[in-house]
Amino acid sequence: QHPNTWEKLSNITNVPIEQLQKSMKRNQYGSYRPAIVLHNINYKINAIINESIQDLPGVEVAFSPIREYSNEILSGNLLGYTAEIRRRDMYKFRNAGYKLGDVIGYDGIEKQYEDLLRGKRGFRYKQVNASGKPLNDQAYEQINPIPGNALYLTIDQDLQARAESLLVDYNGAAIMMNYENGEIVACVSSPSYDSDIFTEGLTQTEWDSIVQDKRIPLFNRAIRGQYPPGSIYKMVTAIAGLEKGIITPETEFECTGVFDMGGRSFKCSHVHGIEDLNEAIAHSCNVYFYNVILKLGVDDWSSYAKKMKFGELTGIDLPGELPGICPDRTFLDEHYGRRKWWKGMWLNMVIGQGDVLVTPLQALRYTGILATHGKAVTPHLLQSIQYTADNTIENPSYPVSYVNDISTSTWKEIDRGMMNAVQSSWGTGRTANVPGLNMYGKTGTAQNPHGKPHGWFIGYSKLKDFPFAVVVFIEHGSSGADIAAPVAGQLLKYYYYMRK
Repeated sequence: QHPNTWEKLSNITNVPIEQLQKSMKRNQYGSYRPAIVLHNINYKINAIINESIQDLPGVEVAFSPIREYSNEILSGNLLGYTAEIRRRDMYKFRNAGYKLGDVIGYDGIEKQYEDLLRGKRGFRYKQVNASGKPLNDQAYEQINPIPGNALYLTIDQDLQARAESLLVDYNGAAIMMNYENGEIVACVSSPSYDSDIFTEGLTQTEWDSIVQDKRIPLFNRAIRGQYPPGSIYKMVTAIAGLEKGIITPETEFECTGVFDMGGRSFKCSHVHGIEDLNEAIAHSCNVYFYNVILKLGVDDWSSYAKKMKFGELTGIDLPGELPGICPDRTFLDEHYGRRKWWKGMWLNMVIGQGDVLVTPLQALRYTGILATHGKAVTPHLLQSIQYTADNTIENPSYPVSYVNDISTSTWKEIDRGMMNAVQSSWGTGRTANVPGLNMYGKTGTAQNPHGKPHGWFIGYSKLKDFPFAVVVFIEHGSSGADIAAPVAGQLLKYYYYMRK
C-alpha cells in the first residue's frame, strides 16, 4: 500500500485514490487473500498495468469467470443472477464452505440450483515472508478447481423472446407448459431485468433506479404475484355443482344483469337471459354461478377448489413461490369471526373475487388439470443435468398426482363450455382462437380497487401432438378478452408453427 502505488494506479484507471482505498477496505477478506479494488477493467487498462507491474508493488490483475447470459431474452426473474456474497448475507453461507468474495446465485435458477452450478474451489499455495509477501512466483502446491455442472432447461428461447415482446408494454405474466409432463417452455414476468447488469457489478445509482422503478422489475409476478382470478375460477363451481348433483348440464337460470341479495345488488357483465351451464361458461355469466353457490354451499365449493390444487404451492423449481389463498369456512371464521361473515361473500368468491387469490403459475397448473381431466403435473424448468465429474447426464423426474373422483361426464361438460368460450362466435375467449389448434379456454376479469380490472386468459390445445397450456395475466388489462386472450392465442400459434 505504498503511496506511489495508489497514485500510479489512480492515474492509470482514472479512479480517485480514495475510492480505490475504500474498495480495498470493503473487499479485504484476510491477511493472505488479495483484495479487489476494481472490477471489470478493460483491455487497455489491463495492458498498461501489466506493462507497469514492476512499478506497482502489491498489484496484480486476476481473471475471474463470470456468467454470460443470452442477449436474446431479458429473463432475470427466471434465471436470477450471480454476484459476490454480501457481508450481511454471509451468516447464511459460512457453514456451507463459502467465503466473503465468493460468487453465488441470487434468485431464479441461479439460486435454486446453486449447489449444482457452483463447482469446487481451487487452491494455489505459495511461501511468504513475515510480511506476507511471496518469496517467489512459483506455487509449491496447486489444487485445480472443478467446474460446476451443466444444466439444460425446458425453456424454448425463441418462444420466451416472443412472449417477452408481447408483454413488453404491460405488467403481467405469461407461462406456457406441456400439460402432460410439466415442462415449462416459456415463463415471463413483465417487466423483468437483465441478469448481466448484476454480474458486472452495479453502482448505487443503478441499483436505486431498479428498486425505485414503479413497475417493480425485480418482482416475479409469475410465481409470487397473488391476484383475484376472476372468472377463470368458475369451472371450480361448475365441477362441484355437477358432482354434488346441484345442477345438471341442462339446469337453467335467468340472468337479468343483476342479482339482488341482502339489500345488495351483485352485477353481471351483460343481460344474458336464460342460460344453461354450457352457455354460462362460454358467456361467463356471473348470475348463473351466484345461483349455484347458494345451492352448493361454501364447504363443498372450497373442497373442490382444493382438488384443483388452489391454496398450495405447485412445487416449481424456483425460489420464492407463494401459495395464494383458497378460502374455506375455517378461513372465513378466522378472518371475520364466526357468524360475522355472510353469504354475500360467497357471491364474490364464486366469481374469483373477494378473498380468493391465485398466482399465474397456479392458474396454469389448474388449466393443465382441466385439459387432462385430472392429471396434476409439477411445473418445472430443469430438463437435465450433465455432471462434470464423469460427463453423465441425469433427467430428473417430478411428482404427478391425479384428481380421480370426478366423473367423465363432468369433465366433458367442462370441455364443452371451454371449447365454446373460444371456438364459438359468441364466446368471451374468441379473440384467442387459432383455427386448427382445437383450442379451449376461459377469460377472467378481476375487479381491482386500485384501477382498471386485471385481465386473465387460460387455455390449451387439444391436439394430441401439441399438449400445451397457456396462462396470460395482465395487470389493469381490462377484460380478459382485450389483451390477455389475444396474447395467449399468438403464443400458442407461434409455438405450434415453430415446432412443425
